[in-house]
Amino acid sequence: MNTLNLTINLLTKKYKDVKKLLNDIVNDEEHALFVFCKDFAREMLVKDLRYNWLIDKIDDLNSLVVKQLQNFVNRYYLNVLFVTKTNKLTIYLQTNNVKNAIKWLMERYVNILKNLFDKRSSKALDNISFIYFNSFENGEELISSSLYKIA
Repeated sequence: MNTLNLTINLLTKKYKDVKKLLNDIVNDEEHALFVFCKDFAREMLVKDLRYNWLIDKIDDLNSLVVKQLQNFVNRYYLNVLFVTKTNKLTIYLQTNNVKNAIKWLMERYVNILKNLFDKRSSKALDNISFIYFNSFENGEELISSSLYKIA
């Protein structure tokens, strides 16, 4: 059984309402869904050769991705209560199907992770901040590490 099916089976037992699921996700940074999202991202990134290198960084970038996902759900959560436009999120929530909402959230997690390194995305990290992140993580000095990485 893959991570998506396992997550759907476990969380549909707890949540019968999509609104309760989204409220818990927005309010809890250590929600069980985010643990499953990391495993789901590993499964998806193994298949994508362009982002295969990102598998090792999932744990490091998890808090950033979780914050962006929480902000995204929180921002569009109000639009769901007062539906003014149609998008994938409102369609899933209008049907009030917890399975579809979980699937959508897990796919969104992977998309946010990929968009961190896509130059076309407004949320993309630039090379300097990622080099600093790697340097800080490894305990190296910023100047020597950044010169080494750029050269």
